[in-house]
Amino acid sequence: MKQKRTLSILVLVLAVLLVLYGGLRIYQNRQTDDSDDTITVKKLSSLTSISYNNGEDLSFVKEDGTWYYADNKNYPIAQDTLNTLASTFQKMEAVRKLGKGDGLDDYGLKNPSYTVTVKDKDGTETSFYIGNAAGENYYLTVDDKSTIYTVSSDVVTSLSSTLDDFIQKDTFPTLSSGNITKVVVTQNGKKTTYKSDDDIDSIAGGLGTFTLGDCENYAASDSDLSKYGLDKDSQITVKVSYKDTDDSSKKKSITLCIGSKNSSGDYYVKLSDSDMVYLGDADVIKNILNPS
Repeated sequence: MKQKRTLSILVLVLAVLLVLYGGLRIYQNRQTDDSDDTITVKKLSSLTSISYNNGEDLSFVKEDGTWYYADNKNYPIAQDTLNTLASTFQKMEAVRKLGKGDGLDDYGLKNPSYTVTVKDKDGTETSFYIGNAAGENYYLTVDDKSTIYTVSSDVVTSLSSTLDDFIQKDTFPTLSSGNITKVVVTQNGKKTTYKSDDDIDSIAGGLGTFTLGDCENYAASDSDLSKYGLDKDSQITVKVSYKDTDDSSKKKSITLCIGSKNSSGDYYVKLSDSDMVYLGDADVIKNILNPS
């Protein structure tokens, strides 16, 4: 009786193990199937150039690990933004492979909406052509247009950026009454200092909501600064002393320069150690200069 009971238990354990083993094999097969679903259109080595047109011709080159705007290498390029764009075309993956590229006109590929030409470090040049929308995706073909694919709409979204979207802007710190220690506003040679808790509370409202807007000039000359009311004799300066939000023991300072207004009523602004001129929201600037 005892032997039969032991045998029954062993059989039950074996059955459980077989079920677990079967489940594991099914899971592994599904994982393999999922990986097989990935359709690689093109896999290139690190890109060294990328060009396309989205209403304006844009061309970027990579030299010594840094991306540049090909038409003006002094233009400050946001490297992360360009790297993200490049990675999309370095390894292009498709949602579906439709087959031979017959009837290109039916897919909007005879006269494509986008033509993207890239070159990798091995010297391989590849052209991607993007046509009509296919539901949530888009039709795409490559080089000789012999095969048509559908790709994610993210590919098209990545091409919607204008040159302004690639600019590397200056950064303005996160400020509040909790980390501002002193503010000195200098206007027409007169200095106004905000140091008490109440004073800082009043001016922190404007400084806490201030952001650098659209870039008007990324390399302003002295004559440009005069035009913007940002020459030393005309500008208003706001020097902010503050504690680093990540490490309060670190004391920092930044000086915001405020110039004249544009035709829309916004102010021209810049940081004291930068040649880049931006727009600043009129209401926010007023709150900084006339805190309540």
